[in-house]
Amino acid sequence: MMKKIKCLVTDDEFLAQELLKSYINKIEHLSLIKTCDNAVQTITALQSEDIDVLFLDIQMPDLTGLMLLRSLKKVPLTIFTTAYAQYALE
Repeated sequence: MMKKIKCLVTDDEFLAQELLKSYINKIEHLSLIKTCDNAVQTITALQSEDIDVLFLDIQMPDLTGLMLLRSLKKVPLTIFTTAYAQYALE
């Protein structure tokens, strides 16, 4: 049996969270551990859970996804999610 990959979704938009949750739930070896609405919730979740993959929105209020990642000591594999093309290169 394959070990499940533990995922965390962070997005300030509910519909984006729901879409990512539905994709994750369709893949047998992925396990959604938590969803977060903002960077502060994500920092707390990463301190209490061992996360393998972080699905992270770039543009969020207060602290962007990029700022969040730069603040972490232990960075999980991260997949950026964004509706803004200008963030693709960064």
